[in-house]
Parts: sequence; structure tokens; C-alpha cells
Amino acid sequence: MKFQSIEELLNKTKEILGKTFGEIDKQGLLQTKTQDKGILGKVVETGFYGYPLNNLAQADFEYIGVELKVSGFKTLKKARWSAKERISLSQINYNSIVHEPFEFSSVITKNRKLLFVWYEYIDGVNQKDFIIHDFQLYDLSKVETVIQNDYNMIQKKIANGFAHELSEGDSVILGAATKGASGQTQSQPYSSIPAPTRAFSLKNSFLRGVLNEHRQNQPTQLTIQLTPEDWVWDKIKSYKGLKQLDILKMIDPTYVIDKTPKNISDMLVKRIIGNKKELEKLEIFSKSTYEIKSIPIKKDYTPIEKGTFPTLNISHFEDSWEESEWKLFFEESTFLYIGYIGKDQDNRNLLNGERILHCLFKVTYTADEIERFGETYNLIKKAIVQNDISLLPTATKYHDIPLVISTKGAKKGAYELFFAGKNKACFMFNKEFLQQKFRESKVVL
Repeated sequence: MKFQSIEELLNKTKEILGKTFGEIDKQGLLQTKTQDKGILGKVVETGFYGYPLNNLAQADFEYIGVELKVSGFKTLKKARWSAKERISLSQINYNSIVHEPFEFSSVITKNRKLLFVWYEYIDGVNQKDFIIHDFQLYDLSKVETVIQNDYNMIQKKIANGFAHELSEGDSVILGAATKGASGQTQSQPYSSIPAPTRAFSLKNSFLRGVLNEHRQNQPTQLTIQLTPEDWVWDKIKSYKGLKQLDILKMIDPTYVIDKTPKNISDMLVKRIIGNKKELEKLEIFSKSTYEIKSIPIKKDYTPIEKGTFPTLNISHFEDSWEESEWKLFFEESTFLYIGYIGKDQDNRNLLNGERILHCLFKVTYTADEIERFGETYNLIKKAIVQNDISLLPTATKYHDIPLVISTKGAKKGAYELFFAGKNKACFMFNKEFLQQKFRESKVVL
């Protein structure tokens, strides 16, 4: 089936809505290729569009320059859709990428225009019964400058001999996702250290933004800055060297300060940078996973507090670590920590409100670190399965792991409440791990 125009392709694609994969699987691929993760895309390609299976370098619909991507979504509360996972683009060859300019790479030449076919993923349902609900054409050229910046960063890291330190959180849209079996590695040209096998991918956070933008028909605003950390620092840098209370008085003169608010750091973030809904109107935040946090530090970047996360629920541990949303979260997320000096020259703690805005840390995680996070996840899962609170990996029992479980909110009986399905526990980084990450991170001053 040769399409002469994009309009012709889209008109044909309308016919796929409401169909199941079982209905369009003309070659019985769902029965013969059960271990193929890309099988649903192949079913659509062969059974609906009538194309033969191939691994060609050019786009699926070559004549009109459109690549087909079949992707799942989950239905959340209030009938909102959320993209289920990242989309793989092409394998990263560490030896060849260092010589391949972005303009000639298959990453952009093959994928500039993408036809997303969206099906609803439902736990426990056979994939042949998944129903296709929507489709959209997305032009990557409108975010091409961001993708090129991501590509160049990945390329530079490999060229400097640090392919083993790649992290999806380093980039905004184009990820370098681990590929293949857990622990699988390949050689890199400028280092003897084996590096995890990786592939270029569109990050899950980007796909969520693309789908959300399509469903709500609300295009986001493009920003001039290429990186969120530059954008955030541009917002807060004029307050560097000032105390939290003084900053609050400057940005909100009408606010009556009887006593220092406990959440003054969050108040400053929302007033200076914006809340999540406001940030999602910007392209770089609507299609990326960035966590903006505040933390008191010493001048040598030692954190005074431990880093905590949103509350956990026992239901978060139903999947294996490899399939869990937490693994994807740590892989794709970039953490922007606003550092406040929390000790004076005499090493005395500065009270909340007296802490001084100093810097911004950009923190991401390596494949090895994420595997260690998986150990914590599996220990919690084991404790849940055995209904044994003593097995939980708390900070008092596990001093040498970077991620532990901690209480949040009510401390008395918090773990019993967590086992009962209440949100009274959270993940937490230990101080030593955070100190290490701060010292090796990109620091914006």
C-alpha cells in the first residue's frame, strides 16, 4: 500500500479505530512471535497497512517520510490518558556515533514525522484484545533543536570515554535507554570499561506530553532555553546570597509573616518558578520528567537533610522492578535541587527562613545506581509478600545502600499503615549518597 500524501495515510488510518490487534493480525504474528516486544507495531504494519516485515533504515512510509509508532496508554482517574512507556528509535553503536553528525543520523532522518497509533493497555488482558482508540501525526522538527542538543550531549559523553555513565536523565527528550537483558554490555571506543547496551528512545515523559497535548488540543509554549536547569536558574539567580525570608518579602510584600512557614522553600519555588500546572505549559517541562526540590547544604555541598520522595502505596510494588513505574521514574527523571546554605561560619545550623540561596544541582542516575535502587524495591516487595515489617530496608538497618524506605507524616505505626494500604511511607536517599551526587553533578552557580 503506497501512500502518495500524508492526508491519504491519515484517511486510511481512521479505519483502524475501534479494532483489536487480533482482528488485524493477518499473519498470526501474535501466536508465533510471543517474545517480540515490538510485535504490536509489526501487526499494524503488516496486517493493516499491508507492508512486509523489514528492518530498513528509512521511514516506514518512505515516500511521504512518516515513521509508524504503535504505543499503549493507560486510563487514569477522570478518564485521563497517560502514555505507558518510552518508544525505542534505534540502537546506539558506541563506535559509529562518535563520527555521525546529528543531521545525518537515522535518529532524525527516519523519525522527523511520527504517526502514533494509540491503544489502551489494560493489566491482565491478552494483547490480541487491546483496542486501538486514537492516532496522531507528530512533527519532531518543532523540538528538533532540543533533540539535537540531547544527541550532541550523548555523543560527547561517549567520545570522552564515559558511555558507562550515560543516564536518561541527562537529556530532555531523546533518551539513551538501556536495551537488552539486564546487565548486558558492549565495548566503547575511548574507554576499556564495558558500557550498558543502549538505544535512542523518546522518553516516556515526552510521550505523555505529546499525548496530553493531542487529547486536550492545547499546544504548549516553546522556550528559548534548551535546558530546564538553565531556565530554572535564570528565574532564581537574582536571589543568590539572600535569606529565604528576605526573598519572600521581595516577591510577595503583602504576605504577613508572623512566624516562618515550615514550607517556605516550597512557597518560594511556586512563587518564583511556578507550580506543576504552570510549568506544564512550557515545552521543556510538559514533555520531560523534572523534579524541582529544595535542600539545605553545607558549603562543601554536604546535605543537611535526607532527600525524600512522594508517599508510597503498597500497590506500587505489584510489578517486577524491571516493569515498575519507579524504575522508569528513576531512569528518566532529572532532579534539580535548589541548594540553601544551612550552616553559618561557626558550623551552627541556620533555622528555616534564615537559610541562604546558593546554587542549583542537576542530578541524574547511572545504570548501576538504578540497579541498586532495584535492590531496595525488591526488599520492600519481599517484606510485603511475607507481611513482615522487620524486612523493610530502613536507614537504621541498611547503612550502605543509597535508597531506603522511611516514614512520612505520622511516624507512629507508619509502616503498619503502609502495609494496610495507607500512604504513610516514602523512598529516601541517604546523606552520603546525596553528597556524592551533588559533588559530581552539574552545579549552576
